[in-house]
Amino acid sequence: MVPLPFPVPYRLLSLRKPNHLTAMAEDDSPPLPRFEIVARELRALGIALARLPGEYRVNYVNGKDDTAVFGSDLDEALALGRGMAAAEPAAAVRPAAGCHRRHSPRMTPKAIRRRMIRAHNRRMRARALRQQREGE
Repeated sequence: MVPLPFPVPYRLLSLRKPNHLTAMAEDDSPPLPRFEIVARELRALGIALARLPGEYRVNYVNGKDDTAVFGSDLDEALALGRGMAAAEPAAAVRPAAGCHRRHSPRMTPKAIRRRMIRAHNRRMRARALRQQREGE
């Protein structure tokens, strides 16, 4: 820090180094890696790109394993992905098969708890009757 020719109050001096948050606020963010750029481009086309050891896996989003193709480098994977998107664009937007969302019961927590208690009591009653019959 260079000494100033005039006195400056200590609270006005900024002695802290800029951190990563201030760098991001000034739009000095580091550029994205090339893999991220290619993955985003293919994702917009409905193609998923995965990096595996020594190769890249290109497949449709929600696609089955038998539709996947593999490329040895990123340029080849990009070309394969663009070709897949051009060849079958309908497959890129198909929903996942058999992926049903489980809906929660429309019951209050109190009602759910009571249902569980009643089920427990029924099981205990059935066990007691079974033991009573076996004991006779």
